[in-house]
Amino acid sequence: MFGRGNILRVDLASGKISEEPMSSELRQRYLGGEGVNARLLWEHFVKTDPKIDPLSPDNVLIVGMGPLGATGVGLGSRTKWTFKSPLTNMYGDTTSGGIFGCHLRWSGYDHLIVTGKAERPVYLWINNDVVEIRDAHHLWGKTTDETDQLLKKEIGNPEVGVACIGQAGEKLVRFASIMAVSERGGAAGRCGGGCVMGSKNLKALAAFGTKGIQVRNPFAFLRTAKKVYEALWADKEMRTRWTRFGTLGTVRMYHDWGGVSYRNCSTILPSEEVFQKISTDWYFTHLAERSHVPCSPGCAIACGNLCTIKGNESEAAAKYVGEKGVRPEYGNWASFCGACSIEDMPAAIHLTNKCSQYAMDTFEVGMSIALLMELFEKSIVTEKDVSEWMDEPLDLSWGNYESVDKIIDAIGLQKNKMGQLLKDGLYQLALKLEKLKRVPVLKYANYGKGGSSHEQTAKGYPGMAIALAVAPIGAHHTKALGISERTAQHFLGNKEAGQTRNLTMKGAAHYIAELISAVGNSLGVCWFIVGGPRWAPDELSMDLLAEALQAATDENITGEDLLIAGERLTNICKAFNSRLGLRREDDKLAERILKEPQIAGWTKGWKAEDYIEKLKDEYYEYHGWDKKTALPTRKKLRELDMNDVASVLQKENALI
Repeated sequence: MFGRGNILRVDLASGKISEEPMSSELRQRYLGGEGVNARLLWEHFVKTDPKIDPLSPDNVLIVGMGPLGATGVGLGSRTKWTFKSPLTNMYGDTTSGGIFGCHLRWSGYDHLIVTGKAERPVYLWINNDVVEIRDAHHLWGKTTDETDQLLKKEIGNPEVGVACIGQAGEKLVRFASIMAVSERGGAAGRCGGGCVMGSKNLKALAAFGTKGIQVRNPFAFLRTAKKVYEALWADKEMRTRWTRFGTLGTVRMYHDWGGVSYRNCSTILPSEEVFQKISTDWYFTHLAERSHVPCSPGCAIACGNLCTIKGNESEAAAKYVGEKGVRPEYGNWASFCGACSIEDMPAAIHLTNKCSQYAMDTFEVGMSIALLMELFEKSIVTEKDVSEWMDEPLDLSWGNYESVDKIIDAIGLQKNKMGQLLKDGLYQLALKLEKLKRVPVLKYANYGKGGSSHEQTAKGYPGMAIALAVAPIGAHHTKALGISERTAQHFLGNKEAGQTRNLTMKGAAHYIAELISAVGNSLGVCWFIVGGPRWAPDELSMDLLAEALQAATDENITGEDLLIAGERLTNICKAFNSRLGLRREDDKLAERILKEPQIAGWTKGWKAEDYIEKLKDEYYEYHGWDKKTALPTRKKLRELDMNDVASVLQKENALI
């Protein structure tokens, strides 16, 4: 089939390797990428009890890239990783750039399904039609960069795409990530995919493909790619600001809104003097070297930036001379400069790099340490506690980056009680501390549905609040985060639904944003281009995306068909979590977000508890789900031709 690969299955327990064609029905209904991943996860857990321990051999790791990824269409190439999450014990999904997923496609496989557990550490080597499970004992205990370098040397090819875990995944840290080391593709950071790999004794995946991707109509594809580039560059802000600054460019916006995550998202903001030390402008004045670096092949935006710490930029810089890094994303900045109050950008870059070497989610790391710092300031956690947990005295005052550095080591290597306390993530840390200290602690934690959040702005930012409350993977904003005025007018007939500073139709807006995000995640392209709040229907339209897909593949598909496929994805995620017992009451926010008022900016005084339930009502209604329970309905699943899913839910009393 044009532009489409097979499904590769690898069972680590038996060593069996097989491949199968992807059915036309599966492609039509779920497109690819996360859509097909989610359907394959569903099918696995129809045959396997979904309530298994995520660390058991019965869990599955599914890797996939959609049909427009690894092509020259200009929208980037994003790899989706899907599994049952060890962190939240529900649907788990994360994404990465890099080149591994592209080489997987170029070898002839759009999706990889890994089951079972190997008896010893192994890695998977995919080279076109040759697929091998290889010994990885010499890689166990290595950092991600060391693993990448050793694999490329062993294979004898520096162009190999590598995705691997660090020591955190080996030690079963529940928020361990998967690093797309090659091409500085970043982390598949959320939900604990690295922990799933570690539980399977799977150290790394390596691929090198030379088959390429045969498109159905090359001339039509090139014409469509030209339209895509023109649509992207018609957006002046995308063309200038986003390509240069990336997500770090949002720091000033959040600060001016009074919504940065400063000091564990508490009720203070940094002074302007402090803010200038950790601002986007400071980074680009003192550290930025090479701009317009793509995280993956085929991206016209290329919003990445590389840097080297020279040693004279700040106090911390002298300690980290020569260290190279990627420009911090807003999430990294929010975790360290914001939540931990580290007023030194080189220190934040070093800490982000260290998390990458261990392969750990910076959200969970930063927000967990920020919670400890606030409790230390309040004398709930004492110097004696910290000394006992770390096996040495440690100052947990705000901004102490050297202490944060040591705690990251403790987590990644699991070498003391501190590491063990933080091993299971922010939410579980708060519960453990409540038990240890016998005082309320959870009210200081920033979380939603078991996952950490880095966003204080959710207090007075209704689009963020609903995103964190209902995301199927736990508190996260990249499943959907608001829509533009043009998108709101197009889909809802009300442009106010696309304005950030009101409550107008924000539940409905989130429903639309989820569908658009689901399409982008299923096509294998960058969420910030197809799915983020900047997407507009009159530029990079659904019809244009369908045109690109038709030119590349055998599919006869429309823009409306894409949205229906996106809706199937959102419903199968909901169905999976419903089987696990999740209901409306689980779509919740932390007390800090709900009850503490916004302290500055245009929504000063707002509290999420004043509006979140109304937004949820509207969101469920637009999805066609039951408002009382948040369960899927037979009517909606029938409309989407998902009767088999409805039958499973009916048997388990998880359907209305």
